[in-house]
Amino acid sequence: MTRFAMTETALIERLRSLKSKPEMTINLVDIFGPLAALNFSQDEAGAVLRALEQDGIISFTTGNRIRINKPLPA
Repeated sequence: MTRFAMTETALIERLRSLKSKPEMTINLVDIFGPLAALNFSQDEAGAVLRALEQDGIISFTTGNRIRINKPLPA
């Protein structure tokens, strides 16, 4: 498994633990802190978030938040 795939898995699990669903916004601090504790860098998490944005699953909003647009991938 690549480092990107490992980061993606950890990030999706974190979003699920926050009970993320479409129309919900989440503060990036609630994502980056726990991922840093798992030894993932902010750059790695950011790369995964940008990929999810390209897929239309999330969008970046004001105030360091993301908005969930679609259900999270399986």
